[in-house]
Amino acid sequence: MKYLIFFLTIFCIKISAQDTTVDVFKPIPTVSYLSTYIDTPVEISTGVPKVDLPGFSLPTRNKNINVNVSMSYHSKNAVRFQQSSDVGLGWSLMNSNNVISKVVIGGPDEKNANNPLMDMDIFQFNDVYYFNAFGMSGKFVFRKMDNNNTITIQNLGTSKEKIEFTNSATEYFDILNFKITDEFGNQYFFDKANKVWDRTHGYIHKGAYYLSKILDAQNLEIVTIEYAEYHYTDEQLPFVDYKPKRIISKGYGEINLEYDYYSQNRYKSNSTHMSDCYLVKKAELKDKENRLMQQIDFNYSGLTYFKYILNVVSYDTTVLEKVSRKNSQGNEIESYSFTYNSAGTNKNYGPTSNFGLDVCPSHSNPVREWIDNPKYSTIGTLSKMILPTKGYVKFNFESSQYYFKRTWVYYEPLTGLTTQYAHDKETQYYKPITSFNFNTKFNNTFTFNVTPGSTNVPDSRMLVICFEVIGYHPNPLLDPDAIPNITLLFDNEPVQQTADGYGRIMVSGTPGQHTITITGNTTGIGNFSISELTDIDVTNHNYKSKYGTRIKSIEYFDSEVSTLPSKSKNYFYERFSDNATSSGTLSPFISLSKRSDFITMYGDTELNKNIIYKNVKEMDADGGYTKYTFIGLDDWYPSHTSAMTYLEDINNRGLLFNKEMYNSSHQKVASENHEYTYDNLDVNPFIIEDIYGYTTLIPIYVKKHKIINTVFFPQNRSVTTFKETLVNKNDFNIEYTKESNDHGDISETYFSYPYSKQLTKLLNKNMFKELIETYTKLNDNLVSKTEMILTVNFCNTRQKTIFLQQSSGATTLPSLLQK
Repeated sequence: MKYLIFFLTIFCIKISAQDTTVDVFKPIPTVSYLSTYIDTPVEISTGVPKVDLPGFSLPTRNKNINVNVSMSYHSKNAVRFQQSSDVGLGWSLMNSNNVISKVVIGGPDEKNANNPLMDMDIFQFNDVYYFNAFGMSGKFVFRKMDNNNTITIQNLGTSKEKIEFTNSATEYFDILNFKITDEFGNQYFFDKANKVWDRTHGYIHKGAYYLSKILDAQNLEIVTIEYAEYHYTDEQLPFVDYKPKRIISKGYGEINLEYDYYSQNRYKSNSTHMSDCYLVKKAELKDKENRLMQQIDFNYSGLTYFKYILNVVSYDTTVLEKVSRKNSQGNEIESYSFTYNSAGTNKNYGPTSNFGLDVCPSHSNPVREWIDNPKYSTIGTLSKMILPTKGYVKFNFESSQYYFKRTWVYYEPLTGLTTQYAHDKETQYYKPITSFNFNTKFNNTFTFNVTPGSTNVPDSRMLVICFEVIGYHPNPLLDPDAIPNITLLFDNEPVQQTADGYGRIMVSGTPGQHTITITGNTTGIGNFSISELTDIDVTNHNYKSKYGTRIKSIEYFDSEVSTLPSKSKNYFYERFSDNATSSGTLSPFISLSKRSDFITMYGDTELNKNIIYKNVKEMDADGGYTKYTFIGLDDWYPSHTSAMTYLEDINNRGLLFNKEMYNSSHQKVASENHEYTYDNLDVNPFIIEDIYGYTTLIPIYVKKHKIINTVFFPQNRSVTTFKETLVNKNDFNIEYTKESNDHGDISETYFSYPYSKQLTKLLNKNMFKELIETYTKLNDNLVSKTEMILTVNFCNTRQKTIFLQQSSGATTLPSLLQK
């Protein structure tokens, strides 16, 4: 667990109820995937399953750094409108792109900061920077010092990385490179700057900074990375992309990467081709003698889906189809194959399957309004993974949902307490009223009635006319050269619009009788229908289905011909106290990441928000299940205030409060309860501009964490153990643990690090994580002490353990001493 839980994202953007459009842009799709793992962690509370594949691993000269290049899938990276990465939609080749990337909010900071007309008293840095390098990850923002506008960095991470930068000598704000020193004193140099052209703002800025080398605390080189350079022009200006081609672990070997480059993906006449310019073709593992040990080949295919705008527009992307691991002779050792959802889910998220859109049956193609309808939010998600054993795993995703109170009471000065109801497309549908076949030679006027609604089910009085002319009678035409034309009158008034892309003609109609008159310069035959936008009862519909997908079930099959799973996991996200209500809670402070931050739902462009599920039930195939309860921000702050203490984890994933395990007979077999004690961090509060105005956020962290584990047995017997962890706010290391049981036995361990020992030489090199000393007491008797003896270069250590005393109670706590 991360014990420092820090403020998520600082940004100054204006969002109002009338205008939710915010300019958010991530310049490089592949590196933008990495920030998703920070903002939406792979957790049961976020509905994101863990899907990882092995790759290559190389040790380094430093025990705290390993070159682990592996595959990881994140369902949030497969949302609609998200471009694929260099290994396909949803997938990332972890630790190959070691980079500092940027979220641009409201235009590049460089453009505003370097504008001579900018009032620097009101200027605020908005962009958020994410760093990822061989497992080290976090984020930061730039800030101004109040007194002289000096630029500094505010680390928003969960540890003690030291972030330094080199600014241009000719511009107020133009960062040339970065250096990050991790908590072990290793130095990461990000000096390959990738410039991009921001078309929206007409400005060139740096979109990413790539890692070139790592030095240890003694300035000895550990890792170097060489890049392939791809030169291109944009707006007749020269640019260059960097793609890692050799990751070299000094003295151990290297990992090589090869790419296919698709320049047409860079220059698009439209936005319908959602693929990166690069695809990883092959990865090679070589030893220190440059001999090939293994290689992985990557194979891809396309995925096409549709959006209906006047005609069928094809949207396509690139998906990973197969990865093959081969030995040095090129023979396949193992492979994984994948298929993806291309049709959406079977579940209907509105009163009808069409989500209120495809109501005109005469249309030749069924409409899939995949922008609005949550039914199609799963298009592009991973659906099947075939394993090297030829067994396979099936993934079933569904639309995310969160709690939304649709019924509330407010005070109306004239009428007193009044109930208000919230309706949208998820609670509305088009109810057929009537339909007619017409032949204007005999009749051209038709009547129908619109019935009144109720307070709770008011109906919207928006009518849809589906109108189709099958044939004309050209005699008599007023003008023999005229084009035959048949039009509609609604209540004797011309309908002032033509059919939209869904074949619909929209008119407003009050309750009562109405007429449709068919007229024109000729006679003809055809048909038309009338439907009414209708509201359902919303009193038991307190949720919305939006913002991506969540895992619904995972099934495991032993062979490719198996039809029944050998095991499965099913997930339910409703409240334990009310299984008709979603337990999903929106994170109020938005995590900004990628193009997919912008989604169009219910006709509006919105930010793609993070959802935390406070109650999750995980059920096995045998009927046993586990219930998880998480602490959400609405528990922390039931209502928004102008000053709020803030924990990043509770905003991104929630904090686990309770875990209960049951067998198939609904008997509780074990439980796990969590208690947290918080403390303020010694940093300045943050002031952010949000939908409420200005809010002051006071960062805090979990100072003390207590876990109570209980195992239940028949005849009301149980065994309980306790574990407490105490964290030092100065270095965020665990300084004390205490384990005990319900028999009264207690084991305590104390940890010392450079800060607690005030080892200045180590602290000056940012070496906070080197364990210096531990000692353990059992029932208040000192039983062991471990000292880490530092060598001359104080980067390597060796361990000396002294067993001081064997307590008579030691045999009652074997598990405590072995942990």
